[in-house]
Amino acid sequence: MTKYVTIANDIERKVLSKKYQYQLPSEHELAVMYNTSKVVISRALKVLAAKDILHVVQGSGIYVKKKNAQFPDLVETPATEHDGFYHSMKGKATITSHVVSFDIRKPDADECEKLKISAKDDVYDIIRQRLINGKAAKLEYTVMPVKVIPGITDEVLHKSIYHYIRKDLHLEIGKANRVIVADKADAYDKDYLDCQDGDAILAVHQLAYLKDGRPFEVSETRDRYDRAGYILFEVNNS
Repeated sequence: MTKYVTIANDIERKVLSKKYQYQLPSEHELAVMYNTSKVVISRALKVLAAKDILHVVQGSGIYVKKKNAQFPDLVETPATEHDGFYHSMKGKATITSHVVSFDIRKPDADECEKLKISAKDDVYDIIRQRLINGKAAKLEYTVMPVKVIPGITDEVLHKSIYHYIRKDLHLEIGKANRVIVADKADAYDKDYLDCQDGDAILAVHQLAYLKDGRPFEVSETRDRYDRAGYILFEVNNS
């Protein structure tokens, strides 16, 4: 993860834990604390300003902004972040999982193509509801090849699949391709995300790879419109 993003995440945790309630140390002081340059600190602060967490007043200081009153449960993450939901929320909130379904089956043609497996291979078919501080936030549909990610159990699903991949299987997670689209709530969204007819959904379609280039996950994550946001930083006009 880029250093300024890591610093931004750490500062955000300190804001959420109330270590910083009104004003932060100066940019110079933060640079000393994180053993980095003011340029890196400035980029981290821009990330937090874009997330509506901080307000930087030139010549005055860095201030904590009041939580968005319209969407008090909104969780915003960088659209390019690919580190697992549980890890990304560490220190920010309590994450729990409800396993809606967990099966092993044969892949369809599209899954074979994306995951580079044969029709004879087995895949996990997982549906999980993710809750933030007890409130329904995400509904995840995940397909993974068993031969690439062996040993997933119900216990793993109630914690973190990505943590299991790193710590138990000793595999490094690489890049991911994502497409984020708007959708309307379906029957499962109503059941597991507390949605109503006509509610908007953010649907994130992802194809994820290990560092060695093997694809290991095809997934769709469905987010309530009022509880999730994705931010892009430094979008170029080239």
